[in-house]
Amino acid sequence: MPLRRRQSATIKRGRRVTPSAAVVAVLCATVLCAGASLLVGPPPAGAVATAHQSPATFAFDPSSTPAYNGDAGDPDVVESGGIYYAFSTGTALGNHIQALVDTSGTPTSGWQSYTGTSSGSTALANPPAWEQIDTQTSPGVFFYDNQWVMFYDAAQAGHASDTGFDCLSVATTATLSPGDANMTDDTTGPLLCQSNLGGAIDPSPFIDPVTNTPWLVWKSNDGGSTQPAGIWTEELDSTGTGFLPGTSPTQIFYNDTAAYPWETTVEDPSMAYLNGQFYLLFSGGVYTTASYSEGFATCASPTSTCVQTDPDQILSSYGTVAGPGGGSWFVDAAGQLWLAYGGWSSGCTNYSCGGARRLFVTKAIFTGASGLNEPAVGLTVTPDGAGYSLAASDGGIFTYGDAHFFGSTGALHLNAPIVGMAVTPDGNGYWLVASDGGIFTFGDAHFFGSTGAIRLNRPIVGMAATPDGNGYWLVASDGGIFTFGDARFFGSTGAIHLNRPIVGMAATPDGGGYRLVASDGGIFDFGDAQFLGSTGNMHLNRPIVGMAATPDGGGYRLVASDGGIFDFGDAKFLGSTGNIALNAPIVAMAATPDGNGYWLVASDGGIFTFGDASFFGSPA
Repeated sequence: MPLRRRQSATIKRGRRVTPSAAVVAVLCATVLCAGASLLVGPPPAGAVATAHQSPATFAFDPSSTPAYNGDAGDPDVVESGGIYYAFSTGTALGNHIQALVDTSGTPTSGWQSYTGTSSGSTALANPPAWEQIDTQTSPGVFFYDNQWVMFYDAAQAGHASDTGFDCLSVATTATLSPGDANMTDDTTGPLLCQSNLGGAIDPSPFIDPVTNTPWLVWKSNDGGSTQPAGIWTEELDSTGTGFLPGTSPTQIFYNDTAAYPWETTVEDPSMAYLNGQFYLLFSGGVYTTASYSEGFATCASPTSTCVQTDPDQILSSYGTVAGPGGGSWFVDAAGQLWLAYGGWSSGCTNYSCGGARRLFVTKAIFTGASGLNEPAVGLTVTPDGAGYSLAASDGGIFTYGDAHFFGSTGALHLNAPIVGMAVTPDGNGYWLVASDGGIFTFGDAHFFGSTGAIRLNRPIVGMAATPDGNGYWLVASDGGIFTFGDARFFGSTGAIHLNRPIVGMAATPDGGGYRLVASDGGIFDFGDAQFLGSTGNMHLNRPIVGMAATPDGGGYRLVASDGGIFDFGDAKFLGSTGNIALNAPIVAMAATPDGNGYWLVASDGGIFTFGDASFFGSPA
């Protein structure tokens, strides 16, 4: 069958469960608000087997010798062709954006301004007319859509900084070089101000590697408001220079001084993605004091509420360095995670005494992770239910019980990460699918085609095999469906606007239909797949990350990243992890062959079993 790409069809949309207020109250009082099932009452007894390690954190071996001895507050470092560029608040330049460059091959030494002088140089020489001069600070830079994009903040013309009128703006350049790191801002007005929240500052862009979508994280309250500081995110558009139409800011973090007294405020956010989870770096305290420091929180997704698993600072004053903060994550040419930050000299933590926030860099050692090189992304079960296989994002395969190992891509260089897997009907083979739609076959799994060589509107997020194993479907985050072999096209959501991205799919037992599930639990059914309910109109504690259908196709379960289970049709609730603290988020689920049990797998490879699902081992 030929490839069918992004086709639209009649869609049964709007059939999402909307319970009455009374039902919602009962659910909230009993189970739902704890992130568990839609069914009320205690779950049947089920074995739960895990082997998680200690919670993850970060360790550093910071130097007391600055990488750059001049002023370079709020640094953001990027690497291009083995050359490192640091964009920072250039206080010594009159609050222009400063650019530094290091051509030594390592980010620990050799920094200088890109013009070759020691005084620093502006990367934004001509700010737009709507901005107050000499208020440009806190740059955040990334490469997206074949250009370098720099977000930064500035006060609106006619207003002083730190008065609730700091706004976000964006500048771009096609290339970076040691002789030219200038950015051009052609905006005619601010990107975002949040004046009602005290202004918007400290923007930092990042890419969600699971969906390959760009995001921006920033802080509300520029210091001129008595409101608590907040950290926000919003998805960016396909150019990476503006917000995606139809989206709105989501607050993911705030300063909780009651629980963490050292967090006088929280600011300078920066996101990193490790082992299936987002890590929000932030600074806490007052930046002109020795108590200024760095902390972090974990986030299941770019829009999830972030939680501080480590209540203490991960970097505070040390040796002759006082008040390290304003930091950001960056990755070197070898893929090693680093932290860049500014630090005062002990005894002089402000500009009035002649101090400077010098540039420091240090490797970030991630501790408490599982034995996986990369996070787990998929889970398949053998036909008899006596074993299962885990797939990691590098294509590494881990087999347990009677599941057999037929090969992996763990030792290969992939163009895009693995995002899912499917097993053949006899259990003697499996497919892996990458986010670009590349297909890798092992055992008796046959290759029927892929999207690896074509440009996709949105990344692939999952796959499902036909019952006879002679075909498969791929689904993209916009719900676009791609069919290969004897897999038939029944419709898609590729041409409509979705409230939330698609995160998974499940085929019906006869292969005559399929269901798609979005991260809000919205269900879209095609062919002979029946709609049996959804969470699309409910408030979820955590986003949906996967689904599994019952053997007869008369029901399905949805799983959230906290392990909360939502069951519909003839699917029974057998337990969840929705009300316990997880070391790593849930990323996938699979049902037992008789439908009376299910497995959940976390990004660290931890396995959770319920009902008649047995534990056979895990890499965590």
